[in-house]
Amino acid sequence: MFILPLALKFAESMRIGWIIIGLLLLGSQAQAQLKKTLHKVFEVPETANLLVFNIYEGDSYDVIPWAGNTIMTETQVEMSKASRGVFDFFLEEGRYDFITAPQSDSLIISSKDLLRRVIKLEDVEAEEKVHSRIFIPDYFVQQSTTVWEKPEAHQEQQPQRKKLNREKMDVDKQLHEAVQPSPADSTNTSTAPRTQNDDNG
Repeated sequence: MFILPLALKFAESMRIGWIIIGLLLLGSQAQAQLKKTLHKVFEVPETANLLVFNIYEGDSYDVIPWAGNTIMTETQVEMSKASRGVFDFFLEEGRYDFITAPQSDSLIISSKDLLRRVIKLEDVEAEEKVHSRIFIPDYFVQQSTTVWEKPEAHQEQQPQRKKLNREKMDVDKQLHEAVQPSPADSTNTSTAPRTQNDDNG
């Protein structure tokens, strides 16, 4: 008669124990930080005299000049309160990637996802921390927090404009007039000296 109550108490204590262990495991998983470092390289067009940065407002970043002709991004991504599967999914979706867009004499470096909606699973909101280091050619000079400019010394010189045919004709006409001989003055024409034989003849 006493065995059944003891067995029930033991089963109840075991159930509570497993619940506590499960909560501890879930808590440790939720607190674990998932980390990933992403790298990407972009070419800089020769016509790009300005670099313009358009980065997602929730991210932090540093622009670092380096001795290279390309732009390289290094992004540290940390996520907590989410599973590895969720983290990998958003990495593959390019949530933290950069893109570039050439425009006239500028190159825009932008976050691919400028909206970046909140990640929420079963009323639990994932926490994200993103910091990027953006390496740019060291001949660019900072003009503002988001704009870097290539000095004129490094800018490609514009080819000299060819003269139009009309301009060539004007120059040729002026040159022709400048070298044209002046007409002979008939009043200054000299006669040959007369000899004595001529006088006697």
